Amino acid sequence: MSVQEKEELRKYIDKNLARGFIKPSNSPLGAPVLFRRKKDNSLRLCIDYRNLNAITKDNKYPMPLVKDLITVLKKGSIFTKLDLIEAYHKLRIKPEDTWKTAFSCAFGHFEYKILPFGLKNGSGCFMQLINEILHPLLYRGVFIFLDDILIVSEDKEKHVKLVREVLQRLREAKLYAKLSKCEFNKTQIDFLGYRISPEGLAMDPAKVSDVKEWGVPQTRRQLQSFLGFANFYRSFIKGFAQITAPLTELLKTKGKGETAKVKAPGAKLGWTPECQKAFETLKECFTEGPILKHPDIRSPFIIHCDASDCAYGAVLLQKDQNGNLKPCGYLSRKFSETEKCWPIWEKEALAILKALECWRHFLEGSGIPFEIWSDHKNLQYLKSPRKLSPKQIRWAQYFSRFDFQLKFFQGKQNVLADALSRMPQHGGITTAKEGTIFSDKQWGLAVRTRAQTQKENTAIVELDGEDNWGNELKQSYDGDQLIASNAEKGEQKGGFWFVNKKLYIPATLRIKILHRFHNNQSAGHTGITKTTKAIAKHCWWPGMRKDIKNHVVQCDDCARNKSRGGKPMGLLQTVAEPTRPWECVAMDFVGELPVSKGHRYISTVLDLFSKQAHFIALTKLPSAEKLAELYINHIYKLHGCPSRVVSDRGVQFTAKFWEKFLEMLGAERSLSSAFHPMTNGAVERTQQTLGQFLRMYSNMRQNDWSRWLAFAELAFNSTIHSATNKTPFEVVYGYEIQPLPQLPRWTENEETEAGKWKTQMLECWSQVTASLKEAHKKYKAFADRKRVEGDKLDKGDLVWLSTQNIKLGLPSRKLGPKYIGPFRIQGVINEVTFQLALPKSLGKIHPVFHRSLLKKYMGTLDKMDT
Repeated sequence: MSVQEKEELRKYIDKNLARGFIKPSNSPLGAPVLFRRKKDNSLRLCIDYRNLNAITKDNKYPMPLVKDLITVLKKGSIFTKLDLIEAYHKLRIKPEDTWKTAFSCAFGHFEYKILPFGLKNGSGCFMQLINEILHPLLYRGVFIFLDDILIVSEDKEKHVKLVREVLQRLREAKLYAKLSKCEFNKTQIDFLGYRISPEGLAMDPAKVSDVKEWGVPQTRRQLQSFLGFANFYRSFIKGFAQITAPLTELLKTKGKGETAKVKAPGAKLGWTPECQKAFETLKECFTEGPILKHPDIRSPFIIHCDASDCAYGAVLLQKDQNGNLKPCGYLSRKFSETEKCWPIWEKEALAILKALECWRHFLEGSGIPFEIWSDHKNLQYLKSPRKLSPKQIRWAQYFSRFDFQLKFFQGKQNVLADALSRMPQHGGITTAKEGTIFSDKQWGLAVRTRAQTQKENTAIVELDGEDNWGNELKQSYDGDQLIASNAEKGEQKGGFWFVNKKLYIPATLRIKILHRFHNNQSAGHTGITKTTKAIAKHCWWPGMRKDIKNHVVQCDDCARNKSRGGKPMGLLQTVAEPTRPWECVAMDFVGELPVSKGHRYISTVLDLFSKQAHFIALTKLPSAEKLAELYINHIYKLHGCPSRVVSDRGVQFTAKFWEKFLEMLGAERSLSSAFHPMTNGAVERTQQTLGQFLRMYSNMRQNDWSRWLAFAELAFNSTIHSATNKTPFEVVYGYEIQPLPQLPRWTENEETEAGKWKTQMLECWSQVTASLKEAHKKYKAFADRKRVEGDKLDKGDLVWLSTQNIKLGLPSRKLGPKYIGPFRIQGVINEVTFQLALPKSLGKIHPVFHRSLLKKYMGTLDKMDT
């Protein structure tokens, strides 16, 4: 501490010890002290009670909202403001709780006997006290926010009487006001950041001057402070959300890599010219802020609403004594990424919904109908919805709570709300079509379809037109190399060249012919053979079959909409090659099953070396934390730490908690590629065997399957496995487990010693390893009969992605594309697994796919283009 701070601290301690506010303490707690500068440059002592507040229960006593206090001023013309002095110190702390308020400083250890500043529930306790004292006068000309009291009256006589009554009640409660901070009988007054007058509300000039002198924010924390301060006055500023859009973009924390946003509070900002312009514009708006009229629920309101592609805006209006419309408040907000995709009439409806929610306390139940003006005709039918979605039905139900009439006027006349939703920085966004109940998507689809149809039909007419086509074909013969060098092979008839009675097509027109016989509607994008036969019936040119094949193979429409025939691509690959029991583990879940003693799911854990399995009954699918607990209690205690865990891409296995848990065990997490459960085929086959067992023994109601799990596990682990030629029990424990009473067996003369048993176990494991390799060769040979290796894919290649497991949001999957893309390969995981660069529009899809879901791009798209 500085010398000045120590001297101030000494005065504070001596003064409050003398007054009995504090006393020496032996408390085990001790909050630190610090000083802050006041407006008059004096020091204010503060105590850091953050640790105490963190473990303190909340006091649920309601605190008043500043906006609610301000909006009930109505027609007050005379104002008085009282500021209580040391009001908190009038509340005593329970003697048994004073030790909790202890603080430490250079002059000793002390604790408060009265309520200090900084405690979590101090505001609620004091608010309860002051409300009890002035309860008969609340909202009858007296408005309270903690130790600030505002008294409002329509005439001076009533005002003096009311002020005297308030002061008398405060005196009886031994609460006193600080005269230097009080103001009496004013026609305008500054209260809680607002300047209040009979004309309405305005921003506090002192706060406005602070904004004018505000420097450019350098860090994230400084920008948050500026926007937080400015947000307090957003109801005075038209288009606040749009103006601050470049600034709020700097506060986003989503993104990875190059698109990652700044997260550290003290990190430097990427300040741009757009940010500087928004910063200066916002500061100018503070100097031009209007005076908002006091809302009067006894007079009708008018709401102007408007929505653009990027944001919505609304204005609450009311007529003054002269019949002129005056604003009572402004509302504006940017649309979220999801809301930007809504059709225009839903955006307009959302603007009305948010306006009604914002000003509900004025509009609902007032008994006076009000008007909502919008520039979209479809909204006239909101009160009688037909075939609406659940979201729109909820909106309609909310609208029915209000007594309003919807009216329409053009956007050019809707100046106030239109300005809130359409700002210059958003001028580049395409305006959605308006005027009918159809969405933008339906409008665009209809227009595109007709335009495409008209264009293609025109192309057909031009191609089939005898004069145009004939003249173009005759002109293309000039300078053709084949005709110039091998004229004797052809025959000219009617100005056209024929070879073996088939029309010869010169090089310049071959692309058009290929489009005519393959891409045209009458051709139907047929395959190589049918396209070749259709063209060969009438035309010929050298290398025709090769050109047709290349054209069909490179056709993007065919690649996108035709499924690949033949065997699936990607030969069988080894998932794991363990060398000892429980080195590699595979996991999966079975369910949902009928309830059996409260259980609905089965967790299957399989050792890929010995093929030993454990089946665990579960009441529900576990979280990652619960899954780790299950693994410790059922697997880890029996078999120790694995080296690798194979699973599908369930939320439990992809969770970061599970990943960290496996790191603690020293195990590698191996997840299957997207939409390819065959990666975890060993568990899938084990679950089939488990299903067969339960079907055999469960009753007709299927509610007793959990009692058979132990028997199923014993039967599975005591049966010889086809891959190892041994039972799992023998591989893990070195001897057979007897599921039934032991039968007489041949006994050796000498007993097995420990050393001999160890040698036998090692030999057993070597035999199992060899058997697994031999079994894998058989599995691979059998599986590869039904697969093909496919074209070789490398990093940087373009591929099509199958839509077999992807929801495209189309009305019918049958008419949807079979493949989407093309997408670039970002990485090669192994011979049959590849990572793609997917756009954000596809959502949260894991970008790693098996070769069977990919098709190599054969088109002419430049390799450098994405």
